[in-house]
Amino acid sequence: MPLVARTRRADRIIGGRGTLMDRCLSAGLPVASACSGRGACARCLVTVLQGGEQLSPIRTHEARVLSRNHAAPDQRLSCQCRALNAAETLLITTGYW
Repeated sequence: MPLVARTRRADRIIGGRGTLMDRCLSAGLPVASACSGRGACARCLVTVLQGGEQLSPIRTHEARVLSRNHAAPDQRLSCQCRALNAAETLLITTGYW
């Protein structure tokens, strides 16, 4: 799936595999995290602007963390989700890019 990160300067296409967090870090984009990607701190929260239905399903652990942190329906923990469909574009952003 083409992963596109919307930053303040430009949209960046990110390749690779793995979680959204892994892919962003590999591309040199910072991803906030205090738990090293274990899904506990919710600092790696991303807003999915397009293609959210193409992400891996929300599991129980992620759902609890999202709820505890009052995440919006279009937000996911980048350390806990993966893109499933390589044919669809996934557009994400954060408040600090």
